[in-house]
Amino acid sequence: MAKTSIDYSQIELQEHIPLTEEELNSIANQKQDFFKHVPGVLILVILLMAIMACYLLKDKFHDFKYYDYLLFFGITLALYAFFYGIMYLVYIYFVKNWQKDIKSGKNRLTSFIISAHKTENDEYIITFSGRNSKEKIRLPVSKSDYLNYHVGTKVVVVYLKYSKTVISLKELYTDFPQKNR
Repeated sequence: MAKTSIDYSQIELQEHIPLTEEELNSIANQKQDFFKHVPGVLILVILLMAIMACYLLKDKFHDFKYYDYLLFFGITLALYAFFYGIMYLVYIYFVKNWQKDIKSGKNRLTSFIISAHKTENDEYIITFSGRNSKEKIRLPVSKSDYLNYHVGTKVVVVYLKYSKTVISLKELYTDFPQKNR
């Protein structure tokens, strides 16, 4: 497979572009929607685990004392608190990234697509060339963007640096031949 040469003088990165009101509202909506369904989903999962445990212990219930039921209930509450705590830590991580993005603004990169791949979890990743041969910027994109933009395409991508969110992706022109994926 022949390696394609890239003219790094054509690559341009503008950083710290202020976010628009619409983009700020989008981040605020993501913050509000993040924890919307977590308590309900956790309760359902814990209840399913409790029901499975009850099914496995169905022959042993006649030997249970009151403290066994309290222990069972306490373990259920502890599992709920543990998983809720993990989700809260994930939420704090995302909030910190969103705050950094609000503070630093968005980036506008004029670059070439140097590779694209799909992960096992159906996440579509496009790698853009950086300002030198060692710098690469990998961003998750939508399936339609993944299918529409091929390796070698010169594009302008506007993205949030810390939360790795692509705001817009537009093609400028194709500088060298595209290859099939």
